[in-house]
Amino acid sequence: MGNQFKNVAVIACLKTFLFVFNVVFWVTGLLLLVVGLWAEFDLYTYMELSPEFSGTAPHVLIGIAGLIILVSSVAFSCIIKGQPVLLYIYGGFLACIFMMDAGVGASVACYRDTFAKGLHDGLTQTLASNNPNKDNFNFAQATLHCCGVSNYTDWTRLSPKRVIPTSCCLDPNNCITANYKDVYQRGCYEVIVEYLTSNMDLLMGIAIGTALLPLVGTFLSCCLASYIKKSKYDVMN
Repeated sequence: MGNQFKNVAVIACLKTFLFVFNVVFWVTGLLLLVVGLWAEFDLYTYMELSPEFSGTAPHVLIGIAGLIILVSSVAFSCIIKGQPVLLYIYGGFLACIFMMDAGVGASVACYRDTFAKGLHDGLTQTLASNNPNKDNFNFAQATLHCCGVSNYTDWTRLSPKRVIPTSCCLDPNNCITANYKDVYQRGCYEVIVEYLTSNMDLLMGIAIGTALLPLVGTFLSCCLASYIKKSKYDVMN
């Protein structure tokens, strides 16, 4: 009888912890979805300027976020019902999410190492040709307040038209691009590398943080399932 009461108390405690974890995990899924959309619609514009960029990372983040929201939403019912099989399945899903998050973190780390060289080559090729990414280049110049690859002279040396675009202007409403004092002095390569490196560190931190969280849930769900099975076995005996 004493063991039975002990198991009931442990089960109630584990259910509470797992329920609170699931709420936190659901909120984490929403935050990860926001980060994925931000990467897709903001960082993507700059990352696309590098030939090394495959474009899959933001989609993977959005997919993982959707999976987290779906699994954690269904898990509320599993926790309340306390069925060991469903809890083990939930733990298995959490383990899979851990592996996917770890994979995203590793891919971002690997991409960061090759990004700088690829970006320099991509910016140079875009500037020197009629590349479709030139719109992204102009957007980067206007948004990040930079001009050219190394500086504004790249447009007069490498561009087929030999003209500095208005996206380089300090004040688009009052600008003569032939007057070099009216354009941004810093090159976009340096500025974009600084911007994306800092944001990639943020993405890596989020990926690592969200990767460790499912391990906690896996442990709690498996422990809860084990204690529920043990409690049923004690009652039968």
